[in-house]
Amino acid sequence: MRYRILSAAAFLLCGSVVMAEDKLALPFADADDLPTVLSATRLNQSLFDAPAAVTVIDRQMIEQSGVREIPEILRMVPGMVVGYESGSEAFVSYHGTSADLARRMQVLVDGRSIYQPLLASVDWIGLPVELADIERIEVIRGPNAASYGVNSFFAVVNIITRHPADVAGSSITLRSGENGIEDYHARVAQRDGNVDWRLSIAGRSDDGFVDNNRENDTDFTDSKSVDSVYGQGVWAVDANNSLEFGFGRSAMESQQQYRAEFFLEPPVTERDNRFVSLAWDSSLSDTHQLRVQANYSQFSRKEPWVTGLPPVVFHPALGELYAQNRSCATGALDNDFSSCQAADLPLLISLGAVVADPDYTTERVFTSGNYGKEARTEIDLQDTWVFSPALRSVFGFSYDNAEVDSTTYLDGKEGNVVWGLFAHAEWQLASRWLLNVGGSQEFDKDAGDYFSPRAALNWQFTDSQVLRVVYSEAVRTPDILETSADWSYESEDLLDPASGFGGTFFQTGQSTGAPTETIESSELGYYARFDQIKLSADIRLFYDRMELAEHNLEIEGFEIRPVEPFEMRGAEVALDWRPAPSQRLQLNYAHLDMTGDLSNDNTNFVPKHSGSLGWWQDYQNGWQLGTTYYFYNNLRNSNLTANSFFFDRLDTRLARKLLVHGSQQLELAAVLQYRIKNEPELREENMAKQHVGWVSLDWRY
Repeated sequence: MRYRILSAAAFLLCGSVVMAEDKLALPFADADDLPTVLSATRLNQSLFDAPAAVTVIDRQMIEQSGVREIPEILRMVPGMVVGYESGSEAFVSYHGTSADLARRMQVLVDGRSIYQPLLASVDWIGLPVELADIERIEVIRGPNAASYGVNSFFAVVNIITRHPADVAGSSITLRSGENGIEDYHARVAQRDGNVDWRLSIAGRSDDGFVDNNRENDTDFTDSKSVDSVYGQGVWAVDANNSLEFGFGRSAMESQQQYRAEFFLEPPVTERDNRFVSLAWDSSLSDTHQLRVQANYSQFSRKEPWVTGLPPVVFHPALGELYAQNRSCATGALDNDFSSCQAADLPLLISLGAVVADPDYTTERVFTSGNYGKEARTEIDLQDTWVFSPALRSVFGFSYDNAEVDSTTYLDGKEGNVVWGLFAHAEWQLASRWLLNVGGSQEFDKDAGDYFSPRAALNWQFTDSQVLRVVYSEAVRTPDILETSADWSYESEDLLDPASGFGGTFFQTGQSTGAPTETIESSELGYYARFDQIKLSADIRLFYDRMELAEHNLEIEGFEIRPVEPFEMRGAEVALDWRPAPSQRLQLNYAHLDMTGDLSNDNTNFVPKHSGSLGWWQDYQNGWQLGTTYYFYNNLRNSNLTANSFFFDRLDTRLARKLLVHGSQQLELAAVLQYRIKNEPELREENMAKQHVGWVSLDWRY
């Protein structure tokens, strides 16, 4: 497949296929059209009226960037840190805290939360939606718990998919390249009666990280393969009512890059991600609108292990010693008793007899693994009123029921229920003054009751410039692992299940409860549009006071820590310049300064400087050229050996649009991602290939 695509690419780039002049050029957004956003307050607002800094990643940015996966496009958001733990697990974190999970950021797809309650994570790579079906991504930079509740702590990412009517027809996309890249996407969309619908099938695969940076280590692979099917339909019941329904499922297989010697074969994880959703929109009058949405989602993870271990690691005495003195237990396996205390002596004596028995010290083959299932049921009601041209409001309630079943993490089933109420009002005080006030009250079965307010005053001192002052508060309640962890690995003798060996691995982790985190955020923002020179500017200055609990929730050294005070201050700048309808320059930059004790945590990657610079050119003869530069440096993380750690990458995309026959259109593109400074990606051991390239064919008809 790869070589057929490469051959076709060379032919079409150099060939003389008839080109459409203006019709095939990607239309740039008209600089005179002011975008509106939905995610700041749940009201449809212009960027001049929103009580928050908002980044809008539009369709053109998605196409011209050339990236393959959703996390990559979020590098264009000022202050967003994106990286990879492995080829199948991405870091996406606003301002870089708790980067390997998603504990402090709400993520939505068409209003449906994809936050996974067990590990407070988001399956960024395995989502049943592809970039080709995303219309725009709105990122609220700053706390937004007033609109979307707890865990909307630092930011909200709202992914909005394309309406079926906007993509009527069919398309097929094939992509192939280095590092084992083999992708496909096929979509059909049409209108039947009063129903617009689209259906997509897609797949992505690659070899992940193929190098590592550990001394004397051999290369490893952590390849992945994702296949998905998803669809959406919109039924216009009548002039005032519509029903929207959606479904999706993805299945991913990925090699895990565990480097421990006791794995006899690389573990392969199977993840299953599925959802169904239904929404009803009703225009009760010109001034009253109602929306009700219900979602159900499931996620499961199966990761069987085959390990070679001495049976002593399952002996109850070693488990008791680990619960009593972790360092003594792990050291005793290597005959290192320097961390042991007098109280440990009775258990050490018991272990001494076990260690003397060759049956317990001779390596045997055991099975074990990571397993978990989780499900969420959500109901959201949103009621919008327009009382006058100067006053609008929205209020409603939400219900979220999470159920989790995991013998690995919880030793059984756990769950939580959260009810929420929210309200927001937008009031035009005077011709140039706009007041936004809102808040949410949530009732968490496990964590208690919390109120999150926000107030903002916008002064539009000219027709094209506005200043905003914002104060907001938010909380992050503990996830299910933090509150209910009973973490253990059960193993069985693979070759002789009746041997009596096996049992519970000596390392375990139990939670005694976790605290709630809080943030108080103050912001001074500036937004301007200079239409004469086609330039827009967004500047955000902020100061956040936080109480964060930087936990270590790995099985080795499992620890729930109390909250500690932190402060973060910084500045973010976003410039978007369109000197001509066919040209666009975009600059994003963030400067962050965080104070607080992170000495015992290795999940925070707060860069002092980060940003992106993109230039996209659309030629009238069917060619497109885009190049985007991303960087971050000076990560605030004591576990990195080099404080000068620097990540930067230059992405270049060259594409040509061709008219094949009638309305059929063919696009050929080539993309090269080049790592300028060849350093690890967030973690020292992750050395991605310095450059990766691919080509793609897209046929639309």
